[in-house]
Amino acid sequence: MRKYLDIPLTLIVTIVLTVAMLWPLEAPPPAPEGSDKLVHFIAFAALAFPLARTGRLGLVPVFIGTSAFGGLIELIQPTFNRSADIGDWVADTIGVAIGISCGLLYRRLRRH
Repeated sequence: MRKYLDIPLTLIVTIVLTVAMLWPLEAPPPAPEGSDKLVHFIAFAALAFPLARTGRLGLVPVFIGTSAFGGLIELIQPTFNRSADIGDWVADTIGVAIGISCGLLYRRLRRH
C-alpha cells in the first residue's frame, strides 16, 4: 500500500461504515447471536489499519479518532431507527486496537 493512499482508503471506509451503520432498518437482519460484534470488530480494524500502517497521523490520534467515531455512531443510531449498544462500541474500540496492532506489525515486517 502506498503511503499516500492511507487517507483516501480511510475516508472510503469511513463513508461505507457511516452509511451501513446509519441505514434505517425495519428489523435487524437474521444472524447468529453476537455476530454483529464481530462485524463491528472487523470493520473498525479495517478503518484503523491504513493510518496505523503508514503512521503519518500518529497512533494515539488514530486510536482516539476512530474509537470516538464508533461512539458517535452509536449515539446517533437511534435517530435512524437503529439501536445504540455499548457492546458495539466496545467491539469497535477493540477492533481499532487490533487494526493499529496489525498496521504496526505490517510496518515492522515490511522493513525486514
